[in-house]
Amino acid sequence: MITEPKISNYIETLIPARGELLTQLEAEAKVERIPIIQLPSIQFMRTLFLAYEPKRVLEIGTAIGYSTIWLAEAAPMARITTMEIDKERTNRARNNFEKAGVRDRIELIEGDAGEGLPSHYRFDCLFLDAAKGQYRSHLDLYLPHLEPGGIVICDNVLFQGLVAEEVVENKRLAPMVKKIHDFNQYMMNHSELDSSLIPIGDGILFSVKKKK
Repeated sequence: MITEPKISNYIETLIPARGELLTQLEAEAKVERIPIIQLPSIQFMRTLFLAYEPKRVLEIGTAIGYSTIWLAEAAPMARITTMEIDKERTNRARNNFEKAGVRDRIELIEGDAGEGLPSHYRFDCLFLDAAKGQYRSHLDLYLPHLEPGGIVICDNVLFQGLVAEEVVENKRLAPMVKKIHDFNQYMMNHSELDSSLIPIGDGILFSVKKKK
């Protein structure tokens, strides 16, 4: 939590009620401790999608399909390619896409996102929400697939606020915090991107690929 709990709770109370399926997935994720995007962050992304109207989206990190469904509903003309390495979660995601009525617009790839995609894949939105320690390698791998003027969205870039600490007391988390801190600096100084770091949810990094 990077904002005061009362502020976060207040923001969440303002977010319109979700449909039955999304509400069910939120409950499942809480009980099973499945990492899904925080409500304020996905509501922000929904608003971005409504404004930007992307047509081809690449999502790295499907889990059980929660954010994918949000985005598919926000961009009804979009085709979404989403990648997940966990077989059990990909099976659940497919079922959830079917229930949501969006399966025909979603290509779910089961496998390691680090293996890349064929060169003919082109996107106007890249959403990174998988292994945080691999954000930079995934960004470098898929940025060439992103059209000029396309957007990049990265979740969890404030990592519970730990990136702002001079010394991370938790030695287990310290290496991950450093990787995320280094990634944030990399993105903010990237020659091909204009970026802003937004302190909402667990931190959203929003970037636009420069037009040549």
